[in-house]
Amino acid sequence: MATVSALTNLIVDKSKCESVRTHLPTYDRSQLKHGIVHLSVGNFHRSHLAYYMDMLASEHGHTDWGIVGVGVRSFDKPMSTVLKAQDGLYTLVTKGTDENDVNVRVIGSLIRYLFAPDEPEVVLATLAHPDTKIVSMTITESGYDLDMNNPDIQHDLKNSAKPKTAFGFLVHGLDARRRANEKPFTIMSCDNVQQNGEVARNCVLQFAKALNNPELTEYIATNVTFPNAMVDRITPATSDADREYVRTHCGIADAWPVVTEPFVQWVIEEKFCNGRPPLELLSASPYNVLLTEHVEAYECMKMRLLNASHTGMCYIGYLMGYTYIHEIMLDKQIEVYIKDLMDNEVTPTLPPVPGIDLDNYKQTLIERFSNPHIKDTALRVCMDGASKFPKFLVPTIVEQLKRGNNPHFCALAVGAWVRYLGGVDEHEKPITLQDALAVELKLSELAIKTKPNAKPVLSVPQVFDNLAENQPFANAVERVVQLLYTVGSKETLKQWVNEAPKKN
Repeated sequence: MATVSALTNLIVDKSKCESVRTHLPTYDRSQLKHGIVHLSVGNFHRSHLAYYMDMLASEHGHTDWGIVGVGVRSFDKPMSTVLKAQDGLYTLVTKGTDENDVNVRVIGSLIRYLFAPDEPEVVLATLAHPDTKIVSMTITESGYDLDMNNPDIQHDLKNSAKPKTAFGFLVHGLDARRRANEKPFTIMSCDNVQQNGEVARNCVLQFAKALNNPELTEYIATNVTFPNAMVDRITPATSDADREYVRTHCGIADAWPVVTEPFVQWVIEEKFCNGRPPLELLSASPYNVLLTEHVEAYECMKMRLLNASHTGMCYIGYLMGYTYIHEIMLDKQIEVYIKDLMDNEVTPTLPPVPGIDLDNYKQTLIERFSNPHIKDTALRVCMDGASKFPKFLVPTIVEQLKRGNNPHFCALAVGAWVRYLGGVDEHEKPITLQDALAVELKLSELAIKTKPNAKPVLSVPQVFDNLAENQPFANAVERVVQLLYTVGSKETLKQWVNEAPKKN
């Protein structure tokens, strides 16, 4: 059986594999049905949804929820090559703050991988297959900034048999099911976007309406469900050091392992149109899956605390010369900054979150950010800032301004990003911007042209709405940027922490 040979090829030193008590698939992978098709397979998907489905099969014997992974864009080709060679198998290594807190698991729930640019017809046929009950996706925050004039979107509107984009595949796949009188699949976003289900629904319907097919639009609007969800597990990109660790310490020759933290959580709306995995079996710790009718409070908590803190620390930390998130978090001035951001600016804006002790949650975040064994890079977290600020920090800023407060530390976060957009660090080394929306909006060019004036960037409505019109906040951001250019990041942070409004 191919699966057996793939597992045999993966394990190159059985004694090491056994010494670290590696968990191997205990189920017959050939019996797994592809209940889920996942668009855009990255490390987060492999540490989160694929991990959960592996647990359902391994610990509970549920074999209807295997996953077919789909690489949608050309940059997915390396992942395609690796996962096809490994028959979808890969190693998931969780590392806690204690160096002995290590768990190694070979995940078997990803039973097939399709590279859409080479085989779009096969992808469409898989989406149309009756076994496909759910189509999930991790297309990043910027993936939902749907531009109907984009050439690939325009191509997909005219080429139903060979789409190129996630939304092209989703809509044409649903149309194939409609024409075959099949039940539709649930579309399940696993991205850090508030009300991600509603956002995905709006994008899908926008694309469908552009096809001028009223029957299809009605079919989607009436029959397809888009559950909202909050997903959480800090999962960095794979490094060569991770590959070497897995080979040396675990005896596994995995070309693309995943290293992540022990913490994992998934809060998902009970809203599926064609069946779902028995997720209630994974409700207890350490899995932390919650099915609910009301996801909003959990989404808000996670995005405004975890994601906003990540966004707040990464740019100033990068400018200070740190490489890894844990190094940034271990800087005492950063710790004061992030704690004050969470306690004094974010927490007062949050709705009540059922069953959550916010003080404990925030302390857990500090511990997670400080984990030295994850090696999460500042550059990874710095990606896609133009798409992150509107979702993670702007809501807190807007709410605080409504209350008559000028959010001091939010201004620092925004100012550090504007300085980061300046294109070079404090040692005149170039900063490579990985941010599709910022590139589209030419924000780096704007920041360079107008430095150290921050108001032109703050005036870009796609990112900051009308925040530039609030003079006290705009002045605060402007002062941050000017300080960063004149006295540097470390002195700016020190001054900003010392000048923070006193707690009541």
